[in-house]
Amino acid sequence: MAQKKDMLLNTAHQVLADEIRSLQNLNAIIGAEFELACELVMECKGRVIFTGVGHSGHVGNKSAANMSSLCAPAFFLHAGEAAHGELGLVTEDDLVILVSNSGETAEVLTILPQIKHLGVKMIAIVGNTSSSLAKACDVVLAIGAEEEAGPFKFAGSSSALNTMALCDALIIAIAAYKGLREEDYLKAHPGGAIGKQLKEKYT
Repeated sequence: MAQKKDMLLNTAHQVLADEIRSLQNLNAIIGAEFELACELVMECKGRVIFTGVGHSGHVGNKSAANMSSLCAPAFFLHAGEAAHGELGLVTEDDLVILVSNSGETAEVLTILPQIKHLGVKMIAIVGNTSSSLAKACDVVLAIGAEEEAGPFKFAGSSSALNTMALCDALIIAIAAYKGLREEDYLKAHPGGAIGKQLKEKYT
């Protein structure tokens, strides 16, 4: 029994150590492309639309909510649903951020021609910067996750974590650049414990 418990802790430490290294790699590679992505978001006259499927879709959904509350109107569009009619939500004033670790996700690649036809600027957030998705987009952000964490290299872990961290960095950097204040955040987040604290402070 003790050996099994040791295995649990050892695996947990391995996963965390692998993920920390992966985040450190992402931190080391952020540069000019990141600044270009920030500029595209700030220049967008419409909405910022995140799209993807699977783990990438979940990260995109979370990131759209985060961006809406901090720096720009945004929403998540599931790539599969987009191919079945919801692509009509995209307008020429929008910016689309396409999230795919492989950069070869079929659902994402399917909607690329229609987005390009609108003349919409596109940012790719990918693990493979030589992928079809990366080649089709205006700006490419590499997530910097060379392999997944722990003993199972096929299960999404470091790739999803790095993608979320990269999106967080993008959103918060823009919010800081635009001079977001706590009282500004209250307008988008009046509820919950955060909203209560800010209301007590500013109202």
